[in-house]
Amino acid sequence: MPPYPNYYAAARPSSSSSSSAVASCLVALLFLLLAAGGAAAALFLLYRPQAPAIAVTAVQLPAFATANGTVAFTFQQLASVRNPNRSPLAHYDSSLHVAYAGGEVGRMFIPAGQIAGGRTQYMATSFTVPAFAVSAASAQQPVTISVPASGPSPAVSAMVQHEQQQAMEVESLLRVKGKVTVLKVFTHHVEAAKVCRIGVSPADGRVLGFRC
Repeated sequence: MPPYPNYYAAARPSSSSSSSAVASCLVALLFLLLAAGGAAAALFLLYRPQAPAIAVTAVQLPAFATANGTVAFTFQQLASVRNPNRSPLAHYDSSLHVAYAGGEVGRMFIPAGQIAGGRTQYMATSFTVPAFAVSAASAQQPVTISVPASGPSPAVSAMVQHEQQQAMEVESLLRVKGKVTVLKVFTHHVEAAKVCRIGVSPADGRVLGFRC
């Protein structure tokens, strides 16, 4: 006589049925993981955070003074900042620096703000650069610079060579920092910078041209 009735033996699950169920669960889990990974990759490509694009469109020195081998001036710069992201860009801790002969001579911090997704914002900055000494040797050298066409959105540039014109060269550095919130959940910090070399007449402060 068997140790248990025959109907119990008929009710016992087979090992092949259990293996099939486990395999089906693994396949379903793998499919879900692949689908989630594909969705995450698509969202990343669609909403991938990008740094803002900066273009300097105008530079002026409306006030300029020289005395005893030093110069002082008011520095004005107009730049466009484009947010290439779909989400708004909240910028903060941004600044504009002016340097001469490798040393900083002035700076200005730009107020915080927000640029809508896919939009462009113009930043007009103006501040006074205190007097600093000018090297006589650097003011004697001719410069070759690229002068953007007039207007807020130049499309072409003209090369102008000042063969006999004395010029001093200063540099400007516009740095824009901010953050982009993707899908209202993930925050990503972005930063962009634009350096421009500016040729200035040491006699009257006229901007002879600039290139960035």
